[in-house]
Amino acid sequence: MNREKWLQNATDIMRSGLFKQHGFLIPEDVKISCGFPPTGGTARKMTVGVCFPRSASNAKINEIFINPTRSQMISTAENSYSGVLGTLVHELVHAVDDCQHGHKKPFKDIATRVGLTGKMTATKESEELDKYFKNKIISELGDYPHSNIEVSQRKQTTRMFKVECNTCGFSYRTSRKMIERISNHTCNACGEDSIEVV
Repeated sequence: MNREKWLQNATDIMRSGLFKQHGFLIPEDVKISCGFPPTGGTARKMTVGVCFPRSASNAKINEIFINPTRSQMISTAENSYSGVLGTLVHELVHAVDDCQHGHKKPFKDIATRVGLTGKMTATKESEELDKYFKNKIISELGDYPHSNIEVSQRKQTTRMFKVECNTCGFSYRTSRKMIERISNHTCNACGEDSIEVV
């Protein structure tokens, strides 16, 4: 089973169990995948999941992405973030609401009913929700078939160099190739001939 099938199967279990028992309907056509969110996917304060509203998809469906830097299924004492399943539940709450209310009261009402706790922009699963995950999802599907991607291991392909005016302090960053194309050292801010690479 690949990651997407595992996430979809977990969603199907929660659709007919966790969400249905609390009176909430996960859209039948929601698509879930493992992928980097459009912003904050590799930042120190990382976005661990994202749900797009139907209006953002040409297929007119909710599309959810779970950040591939995460593989732990549930929260642990060592982790300050929600596990993959907790993140999935958070994003499914957005899908139920079609992302209409952000993290405001309508989102919070659904989220807390299905077992999410904490700050609504960075929820964690409750102990009861962890038990549900272990008894209903992990026991049936097994481990999440994915290993963390370590974004800190990424190599930067282009080094940006700082160019600064030594008169007024105006600065910008550019590549070595662009620095080689500089034909004069006139500052765009003060007009002095005092631009240099620092």
